[in-house]
Amino acid sequence: MMAHAAGAPPFEEYLSKIDAIDGWLSNGTARISHAVMLEQSRRDIHGNICEIGVHHGRYFIALAIGLRSGERGIAVDLFEAQEENIDRSGLGDRAQFEANVRRFLDPAAILAIQGNSTRMSAADITRHGPVRFFSIDGGHTQAITLNDLRIAEEAICAGGVVALDDILSSHWCGVISGLADYKHHGGTLAAFALVPNKLLLCKSGDVARYRAFMTASFGSCLEKSGVEMMGDVVDVFGEPSPPPHAAAAPSSMPDDTERLKRELEALQVRLDRVLSSRRYRLGTAIANAYNRLRLSRSA
Repeated sequence: MMAHAAGAPPFEEYLSKIDAIDGWLSNGTARISHAVMLEQSRRDIHGNICEIGVHHGRYFIALAIGLRSGERGIAVDLFEAQEENIDRSGLGDRAQFEANVRRFLDPAAILAIQGNSTRMSAADITRHGPVRFFSIDGGHTQAITLNDLRIAEEAICAGGVVALDDILSSHWCGVISGLADYKHHGGTLAAFALVPNKLLLCKSGDVARYRAFMTASFGSCLEKSGVEMMGDVVDVFGEPSPPPHAAAAPSSMPDDTERLKRELEALQVRLDRVLSSRRYRLGTAIANAYNRLRLSRSA
């Protein structure tokens, strides 16, 4: 696990490093998702996280940071079987994903499954335990989105949340088409919030509680309340600001201190070499003789 800088909020310290991972994730959405997981913990909702379509793990890791002891992160991706990536909506790389996991997480708590979600069922996920946060970011076609929503609906526990990626992206219209298909055919997940690039859904009985939580926690970036969306009512949130105290302890400080220390040591070595050089000693002797002669003449 990565160490935190002294005084820095733990998640903010992670987030500053997660930015380096290749992928597509708003920092605000990462903050909101982490806050939702903290709210689940406060409500004693236990379970794993699962993501279909992890790419290199940027959002997966942001979620997995919120896991508690005994919970697991389940990553589902085609990985090396990219010939099955029919819409090229991502490029999962198992080696890169696992390297990122080792950097930020306890690998023993992470299960990576190479597979095509259209040939999987919720049981393939829940046999490892209940899921409290489920991210859908795999194939972006209508059929695959419909399939993955059905899996998530069956997999999440009471109080669980589902995040659907690229819901309003004009490049991936299959996602909103898949959601419409899911709702038309009796899907029971209900949307409660639209955050940067993701739609958050839950079981209908949890909608009021999560809407209240989001308004209380992120009211400062609430852009529009009570928006109709395929039979549901959602609140639209913009990009939340980082906590004020996050800027007080930048995560780069320890690295900068070490770098400056090394530069100072290198300069000291160079200075010692100059002071001990024959050219420097000769130049100093000549300068001293000249100064003595100048002083004697002026006297």
